[in-house]
Amino acid sequence: LLVFLSCFYHNQKTSPLFVSPRRHRLPKLVPPPLPVDGAFSWVKVCLLMSDEEIINRVGFDALIFLRFHRLALRCIVKMSVFSFLVLLPLNFTGGGRAKANDLKGYVDSLLYTDFLRFTMANVSSGSNRLWVHCFAAYLLTIIVVRELLIEYNAYSSIRHRYLLSKEPHLRTVLVSNIPRHLRSPRKIGNYFRHVYPEAVKSVTICQNLISLEKMVAERTGVLAQIEKELLILCRYEKRKLLSHDRLSHKITSAFWTCHMCEKIGVIDEAQERISKLYVRLEEMNQNIEKEQLRRRRVMRYMDKIGAGEGREDIDYTLASAFDGDCPTWKKALTHRRPTQQHQHHDAPNSAYRPPAIGAPRNGDGSVRRKPMAENPEAEVPPLHGDDNTGSDHHYEAFPDDRLDMQLKKSRRSRFARAKSAIKLYSTSIRDGSVFGRSLSDFSTFTNETGKFGSIEDHTNEVTDKAFVVMRTYTASTIAIQSMHSSKPGSMEVTTAPEPRDILWENVYFSKGARRTRSFIAEFFCLLLITFYIVPVALVSLLVSESALISISPRLNQLDKASSIFSAAIATVQPTCLVGLQQLLPPLFIRVSRSEGILAFSEAQMKAFSRYFMWQVLNVFLVTSIAGSVFDTLAIIIETPESAFEMLGNSLPRMSSFFVSFVTLKTFTGLGVEISRVVSIFQSSLLLILFPNSTLRAQRSTRIGMRAIDDPGWFNYHKILAQDMLVVVISVVFAVVAPIVLIPCAIFCFLSRIVWTHQFLYVYESAFETGGLFWPKIFRRFVFGLIIAQATITGQFILKDARHEAYATIALMFLTYFFLRSTRARYDSTSSFLPLEVATVMDISLGHDEEVRKQRLDGIRMKQQQRNPENACLRTNPSEDEDSLGNLIGENDPFELAYVQPVIRASPHARPE
Repeated sequence: LLVFLSCFYHNQKTSPLFVSPRRHRLPKLVPPPLPVDGAFSWVKVCLLMSDEEIINRVGFDALIFLRFHRLALRCIVKMSVFSFLVLLPLNFTGGGRAKANDLKGYVDSLLYTDFLRFTMANVSSGSNRLWVHCFAAYLLTIIVVRELLIEYNAYSSIRHRYLLSKEPHLRTVLVSNIPRHLRSPRKIGNYFRHVYPEAVKSVTICQNLISLEKMVAERTGVLAQIEKELLILCRYEKRKLLSHDRLSHKITSAFWTCHMCEKIGVIDEAQERISKLYVRLEEMNQNIEKEQLRRRRVMRYMDKIGAGEGREDIDYTLASAFDGDCPTWKKALTHRRPTQQHQHHDAPNSAYRPPAIGAPRNGDGSVRRKPMAENPEAEVPPLHGDDNTGSDHHYEAFPDDRLDMQLKKSRRSRFARAKSAIKLYSTSIRDGSVFGRSLSDFSTFTNETGKFGSIEDHTNEVTDKAFVVMRTYTASTIAIQSMHSSKPGSMEVTTAPEPRDILWENVYFSKGARRTRSFIAEFFCLLLITFYIVPVALVSLLVSESALISISPRLNQLDKASSIFSAAIATVQPTCLVGLQQLLPPLFIRVSRSEGILAFSEAQMKAFSRYFMWQVLNVFLVTSIAGSVFDTLAIIIETPESAFEMLGNSLPRMSSFFVSFVTLKTFTGLGVEISRVVSIFQSSLLLILFPNSTLRAQRSTRIGMRAIDDPGWFNYHKILAQDMLVVVISVVFAVVAPIVLIPCAIFCFLSRIVWTHQFLYVYESAFETGGLFWPKIFRRFVFGLIIAQATITGQFILKDARHEAYATIALMFLTYFFLRSTRARYDSTSSFLPLEVATVMDISLGHDEEVRKQRLDGIRMKQQQRNPENACLRTNPSEDEDSLGNLIGENDPFELAYVQPVIRASPHARPE
């Protein structure tokens, strides 16, 4: 560790951008440079960094990760006081005579023999001292439970602070499983504008853009080829200018640009290749622009098309009421009561307005309403021929006889419309696949009457998802917790992820496809965890020391002649095994992304759960108990009560192994991380494999590696799972082998310092979830506590302490009850914003907007006084209200955040 810290201190003085690459990428989010007056002066700064500074600089997820290490350190330190003062002397004088000669594999190790005297295995069977260990188990549970409750309360406060931050995406909801008859921008927008009047800002439906995505990806490849050709040409011309010798000039020309091949016509000139690529680029730009225009035309046509079989559904009635497309609302407008018409004759600007659920509020708490004329989509348009100069649009029920006639007509025409829809769909289905590209083309898909059929015939043009941006916190809070459809599984509304957190390639998967993919992924991960011993055994067999020596007689001679060479060969096998283990985190993250998960953060959470489970089974339990999952399961199935005995008998013997494991992870793993050795290796390998890398290529990830100045996002799923394993080890051995707590405490303390520095100065944030990793950390913390209790129970059974075993088994049930009750108490309150808090927040936002509006009016008045000739140029006041908020100049940077990237792609791309 001292070697790595010396390298870090040297780089800190000589290469500050290498130590803190985040400084030149995100300079406003990086704290001041660390002091370099001492080798360890930076430790104090990272150790005393406040939570407020971490939130402002990095975010809430990083704070939860760092608080996790503080939580583990507090639990270890508090339990260490009792363990070292009471349990350690009690174990050493236990009189059990646990000698290493009785244990296989520890015959010739004096260190392990002495180490076992400090474990619970040294206590004699039937001794009353075991009641002290039973009390220690209860004490450990009390300490962990109390600290977890304190941390859960802190997480709830942090979560509410995140939900109260004035970020537009927190007022955005994701609508999934939209019915087929509502899959158009106008209809789904009108539906939510009717359900939440005056509270919907914008609605963006996700389109089927697979063909456009292929075009953009192909154009990106062409741009990369042009940039690479230009780079090679520039380097060749530079070498041509710098070369003085004619012979060396010809040699370098022939080597770098294949000069002889160009003369005989084997390949084209570099200029010709670049010109052809530019011609191809222009063609692709034109095709992309045409496709983008076609998508806009398709969306306009989708808005005009009416529903077929879904026309009678109540959700379609709400969606089409604003357009005047629903016959029920048309009849209701036609037969409105004359008394109501006369009653509201004196109110020309009044109109029907549904209750304002979640509408914007003024600074005094009153509902802010806009004139109906300013929002034409929010009102019901009058029928053709009606006198709408001074009347309201009120509604009354149909008379019974007219309702019966309307139902009979609809029944007669329903079958004809269904036959027409089936016929149109059957003819269009031949022109494309069910999944992959659009099934219909609106330029040719028309009938004799000039109509396009029903909207159900064109559902492959769009997906079943849409993003709805609300104006208020109240509306988004109500929408997330409400049921929007009477059909099960339809119109599911959830919190929308951040725009940068969205995996846009997964918006095309339906609910059934995601369910199927999730099942396949779970089955694959189960097979990988279960049969992981097979590739490990194969690699160990192929690269073992004996196998490598047997390859060549020369290697056998070198192995016998040189001890250094022998040690180098011996490190090949563990290096290969570590490399095989390092392939698992990216594999798990890839499997999670292939499930169709929409948010990258959710994919990381799934990968974290699977990688942690693999570590617990293959690194912690199976290695200690048997050697494979099948051996362990066979023993447990044959004698279920032997599970406690295996834990109690095997884990204390492996305590010395885990001491070495945690120590190596502390002084080597953290040292490699702080000195960025992996980044140096990756950048060197990239320079060798890709010598002609353009700026675009340097910014990309190639073979899972990045440039040295681009550390990328933080691997929560990998680092959190590995650190969580250390916490489980510390909790399990806190009573059984207390000496394991020493390296675990050192690891948690140094991890807090190292990861604070890495978050602030190295890594960038790929998403922000507000600390949603904590519930998963909490469950695995409790899982480690239950394993510790089971291990202690196994020790009691082995030592014939039945009463102590019954007491710890009861403690296991109490711990599980604590898990369930705590989740039921905190999960719902920390997942959503309380409605009263959301209402107060909307009032606060209304007050802030009023203050900004007054300031804007004051600035406008001053401008009018300075320039009286421009006083007549007035803007629309409604536009001024809408412009208040997250604006940069005259543009809202969040306006197109939830529009698919290929739609926002420029049709006039040029090389960099």
